[in-house]
Amino acid sequence: MGAFEEKYSTRGRARLRFEMMHGGAISNGWTGNRDLARRRRRYPLNLHGVASMPIDWAIIPIILVVAVADAILLAETSFRLEASSQLRILAGLIPLAVVLVICCRWRSFPRTTHRLAHLARTVLALVLFTNAVSILSYILTGILPLPRWDEALATADRALGLNWLDMYLWVTRYPAIEASAHAVYMSLGPETLILFFALELLGHHNQARAFLLWFIVSTIAALAIGTLVPAAGAFVYYHLPVASTTGYVAQWADLRNGALCTINPLNNQGLVIFPSFHTVLAVLCAYAARPLRILKIPLLALNLLIILSAPAMGGHYFIDIIAGTILAILTISLPGYILSGKWRRLNKNMRHGDVPVFSSK
Repeated sequence: MGAFEEKYSTRGRARLRFEMMHGGAISNGWTGNRDLARRRRRYPLNLHGVASMPIDWAIIPIILVVAVADAILLAETSFRLEASSQLRILAGLIPLAVVLVICCRWRSFPRTTHRLAHLARTVLALVLFTNAVSILSYILTGILPLPRWDEALATADRALGLNWLDMYLWVTRYPAIEASAHAVYMSLGPETLILFFALELLGHHNQARAFLLWFIVSTIAALAIGTLVPAAGAFVYYHLPVASTTGYVAQWADLRNGALCTINPLNNQGLVIFPSFHTVLAVLCAYAARPLRILKIPLLALNLLIILSAPAMGGHYFIDIIAGTILAILTISLPGYILSGKWRRLNKNMRHGDVPVFSSK
């Protein structure tokens, strides 16, 4: 009986591969095209080749939890939001995004409209989360002024045989290299937006949602670590003049000593030194760009340059870069571990002919 079950399971997998190659149903009781489309909607392909539920089930609750945490902390602390004109513009754009998302549900709309709806949903979630988490970052930095870890981070660099100050002095010795490194370092934000637009408009909706989930999870993880392991950065530790003109240094210090209590989420600075979130996001961008045949190699090169520029331009210790790389790899691997139990259940379903069909988009 065991040999028969193994043979039957092998045939089931062969039929599954046939379905994936030809995009249609086969005979002997297999579902028709309409049911095939239903299964593809129900089981989109995640980036590990595992059939999974839509990623929205994780994204929306996380954003709501962060927003609720902001509301509670704003009510219980002395921090207040600045009612800027940018926030009012953002509030006015939300209804337009909601309309586009609703349009995605009607098949009568052309494909372009559906892709615009997917893009609007992704950008809306991205904007809401980044604003909510920036507020949370500022409040946590102000209410939890834990001891600085700069000495430990600099010691870790020296233990690895890396001298941050020598590297920085070498970069500043050549103005052209310094200017190029600064431009590369500042390109990460526009690159992230361009990547989201490209993935959604070219139809790689699952890839875009996975990228958004990685961004959200890694941001929260970096914020948690950075709150527990606060650091002023290498600019301050080595008493460099550039520290006085670096935006995040002054804001970080003012939040910790209570001088800054008004928050404008659209005029915020990254306050986390360890791990380097620039490194985290650069690794995520390089990995998420894989379906884009024309852009994936240039983006890979750009993100490598961003990582190389992070110590000198962002005031990050070398150990921050290593920690950011590890965090990005763990974030990318997360869906595979979460869905491993579902994959085992799907293998059992193959023996009974109830095989979900995978879709690449």
